[in-house]
Amino acid sequence: MGKYSELRAAVEKVAVVDAHAHNLVAIDSDYSFLNCFSEAEGEALASVHHTLSFKRNLRDIAKLYNCEASFDAVDRHRKSSGIFSVASRCFEAANISNIFLDDGIKFDKMHDWEWHTRFGPTVRRILRIEQLAETILNDERYIGSTWTINSFTKIFLAQIESVIDQIVAMKSIAAYRSGLQIDTNVSDLVAEEGLQQDLHGGKPFRLMNKGFIDYIFTCSLSVAQTFNLPMQIHTGFGDKDLDLRQCNPLHLRTVLEDERFSRSRIVLLHASYPYSKEASYLASVYPQVYLDFGLAVPMLSVQGMVFSVSELLHLAPINKVMYSSDGFAFPELYYLGSRRAREVVFTVLSNACEDGDLTIDEGLQAVEDIFRQNALRLYSSSVVLDSVDFNNSTIHKNTLKTETLLEDYAFVRIIWVDTSGQHRCRVVPVKRFYEIVANTGVGFPVAAMGLTSFLDASADGSNLTGTGEVRLMPDCSTKFQVPWSKKEQMVLADMQIKPGVAWEYCPRSCLRRVAEIMKDEVNLVVNAGFENEFYLLKRFISDGKEHFVPFDSTPYCSASGFNAVSSIFQEVNAALQALNISVEQIHAESGKGQFEIALGHSCCTSAADNLIFARETIRSIARQHGLLATFLPKYFLDDIGSGSHVHLSLWKDGRNVFMGSEDSRTPYGMSDVGEKFMAGVFYHLPSIFAFTAPLPNSYDRIQPNTWSGAYHCWGRENREAALRTACPPGISQEVVSNFEIKSFDGCANPHLGLASIVAAGLDGLRRNLSLPKPIETEINPSILDSELKRLPKGLHESVDALAEDSALKDLLGEKLITAVLAIRKVTFFIPAYLVSSQECSDCFSSFFQKTLVELFYSMISLL
Repeated sequence: MGKYSELRAAVEKVAVVDAHAHNLVAIDSDYSFLNCFSEAEGEALASVHHTLSFKRNLRDIAKLYNCEASFDAVDRHRKSSGIFSVASRCFEAANISNIFLDDGIKFDKMHDWEWHTRFGPTVRRILRIEQLAETILNDERYIGSTWTINSFTKIFLAQIESVIDQIVAMKSIAAYRSGLQIDTNVSDLVAEEGLQQDLHGGKPFRLMNKGFIDYIFTCSLSVAQTFNLPMQIHTGFGDKDLDLRQCNPLHLRTVLEDERFSRSRIVLLHASYPYSKEASYLASVYPQVYLDFGLAVPMLSVQGMVFSVSELLHLAPINKVMYSSDGFAFPELYYLGSRRAREVVFTVLSNACEDGDLTIDEGLQAVEDIFRQNALRLYSSSVVLDSVDFNNSTIHKNTLKTETLLEDYAFVRIIWVDTSGQHRCRVVPVKRFYEIVANTGVGFPVAAMGLTSFLDASADGSNLTGTGEVRLMPDCSTKFQVPWSKKEQMVLADMQIKPGVAWEYCPRSCLRRVAEIMKDEVNLVVNAGFENEFYLLKRFISDGKEHFVPFDSTPYCSASGFNAVSSIFQEVNAALQALNISVEQIHAESGKGQFEIALGHSCCTSAADNLIFARETIRSIARQHGLLATFLPKYFLDDIGSGSHVHLSLWKDGRNVFMGSEDSRTPYGMSDVGEKFMAGVFYHLPSIFAFTAPLPNSYDRIQPNTWSGAYHCWGRENREAALRTACPPGISQEVVSNFEIKSFDGCANPHLGLASIVAAGLDGLRRNLSLPKPIETEINPSILDSELKRLPKGLHESVDALAEDSALKDLLGEKLITAVLAIRKVTFFIPAYLVSSQECSDCFSSFFQKTLVELFYSMISLL
């Protein structure tokens, strides 16, 4: 239909909101890939190859992967590629801007909902109410408790309260358990009897009693209405657990007629197939009913999909019909849902235009509404902030809708750290952020990742020029109120070519990608914890000139030194707690005016995010007290340097597997995999320096006899060694729990630094590397100067090492490495103590910086 080319273009271009989906699983999950093609189970799966949807969907996937159109070929391709590669390709092809995940369904080796944010789309949670109830009843903390309907309700509502600001909707699967003939007037007595009956069913407890399920649904719908949250309801077909006769949405009439819930918003999922006409009718006569056609598309035949969506639009208003993929376990379902929905909606709308039901312009608007705007209007209004009071199971609302949000905040800071380690931000008025930027990002010149930390010009040879633009996409899972500026929020950003497609120069995406490869290949997660050392400086004016001097001159762990800054650190600690960042220790360090804040460990991607927020917090609160906090590695050339030492461990299934155990222990107290990982880091350490020690000034810090790791060696509890294995209190002296890298400093990009470390460790695992013998605890490596090799003494040496490191290039990406090398090489020519502009801007006059720039260009012209 050539005359509908404009309509087709709109369908193919729109970035969809996937309003109902589920978590992905690891490639090696026991959940068979065959489940991607059917709701069937067990022996019934044997016939799935003969269904129309299987044959069509398999060809679509094979075409995407450019492989043979057979199940075995597709399965081999996805296993060899890994989940990150497969998911990235599927999400890119699907062109998804937002995903709302119901994480209440459980699969083997299922990724948590936050994991999905690495692929670009904004991800929010949907709370499955029956699964929450079962989780509470099976919680070991309540073993021995005598359950009553009142005690259960109190905990149930409190659990909802704890996540109310993290979810966009609730969901019920009552259809699977007792059907949709829900009694909204169920009594407490009937609910109590139902609770006790389910408890007598044995562990794990599973909700089956209709009275208890109806009670939970009614309570939850009341909460959802109070907080303006939609309630998604499974209707129509599914797996064989349900009685399809009880899944007709017409059974919901009691709920829809109950005046208490007249302001609720109910979403009927899965096109209610085969009850699509009934669903369409309900949406046409009840203002609170909305429709979602996920699962019907792509699981039905082409004619079945077209028929089902057409039936929804026979009566239902277009502004009530929404897309979702109902993707689960396999990223291919996200792709198939998006691909087939576009074809089906184009067919239905072009037919409507052909029949005279719609004009072309109305069809174009319908595309935008069905795939995007209807869902954004329905779900994005569910913005709830501040506290909620639940007393005696009665809900007292304090719901702050978007209008209140605009009143409470002025700006949102979008923060990123560039290749040179400089913290930068764009500031967006809050109204524009929530209406546009949160979903589409802001334009970002590619040259911005080629800037040095002392000059806003792209480094020659970085290939990052003034030509070209990508998107700076807020990762709203990292959005917080700014603790020191209550009228603002802040959020970290990813860099994307378009929504869902990571840019190869993005530091956060780089770390996520390498961490995912680690998870896919060896099922390990790298945890990291940072020790932040910094100086507090105070200003004074002498002879009309501004100077900075140490805040005090007290020694290491001085009690009086901490007393002087206790009020400041109380503010810092409170701010970090508000940002969900745990603080383990604070103390005065050896330098004059120097302090340290040690953060708790977490997975490497989270640890890098936390380090950025911690630096921002320390600097900002210090500034509010008239002080300058500087993380420069060697601020005073005649005093102790400042590092950002990082402690690393390996985790699997919630257990530290770096630590030696009866199953796996080397002579050094670590596990076999721990030694191989650490050996990889040891082997690549000179190259890693280019990331973790990014300035000439960094190498003034890394000197013998300063606990900074100047020699290429490692040791147990040897603080002069570059790598130190550690054994915290409570751990057997025969084993070690983590190792520390001394070379990381406060001017490094946290994501790039950790990415280089994870990549190096992964190379060690791939090559089965071993550690050399350690330096004994009581031996200072400097006395072995003739035997031990010095690690890079200057930035040029680490740059040379990185340039020759093919393993890191392969894992981190050659384009990114090229940019890093170019930026570091430019830095060679700048005096070591002037390189970091985030320090220079506070410590040196604009005249002096101007002179520095002129000097730089003079030096370059002589080369």
